[in-house]
Amino acid sequence: RKQLEHDIKVAISERAFQVYFQPQVSLTDGTISGIEALVRWNHHERGMISPGEFIPVAEKCGFMPEIGRIVISKAINEAAEWNRAGIAFGRLAVNVSGTELREHDFDAFLFETLEKAGLPPQKLSLEIVESVILDDEKTGIAAKLRHIRAAGVHLELDDFGTGYASLSHVNPNEIDRLKIDRRFVQNIHENGDNSKIVRAITELARGLGISIVAEGAETEAELDSLMAIGCDQVQGYSIAFPMPQDKALEWLTARMPKKAKLRVLQGSLA
Repeated sequence: RKQLEHDIKVAISERAFQVYFQPQVSLTDGTISGIEALVRWNHHERGMISPGEFIPVAEKCGFMPEIGRIVISKAINEAAEWNRAGIAFGRLAVNVSGTELREHDFDAFLFETLEKAGLPPQKLSLEIVESVILDDEKTGIAAKLRHIRAAGVHLELDDFGTGYASLSHVNPNEIDRLKIDRRFVQNIHENGDNSKIVRAITELARGLGISIVAEGAETEAELDSLMAIGCDQVQGYSIAFPMPQDKALEWLTARMPKKAKLRVLQGSLA
């Protein structure tokens, strides 16, 4: 544990954390609605260390704000390059914890990073969990989120259905999109209760004018069930695994609409 803490400190100082990207697509027409940025750590001795191993340690030691800023900066810079190149990726989604949002200069950091990279705020969304939006107004998080959203950045409620969010917070004045947690998506074709939950969330979101995405879709049967329910946007291994930036660029480029080629006519056909 102590060694891992030390190695995390070193990785922060070297900005060694990498960003992997996982696309979100429409089942109806295959268009890309977004791409989520995920942190990865390739340790110089141990190789890839699972986020499930190092993130809890980083959170307990108070390192997550620094790691989060490294990931946000790298992800925004990459997305800005895609945007300049005309590559469609929908919106870039980054996860933000309550600890990060409680930092007094988080919104200033975010706006400065967007401006330096040249990425329009509308091309970014912040994913927050339900406990963050329920945080006491005294922490300043609610006001900060309103400030960030007013600048054009989208807000998404992550892992929806697993926390304690009041339905008063699920409205288009505060949230742009809900992410249905993977535990409701897995084996949805065999689990009647999960199917009812996903249908209820989908109908709630549609009625309120909030978009929705299901995460963790891994099989054809799960995709078919989501499609039948009316949950069109999905993210999961059945679509694409998380990819490093070079592979993500290849994946996005391969799915760009092909431009019609003009054929030059010669001679008497001209």
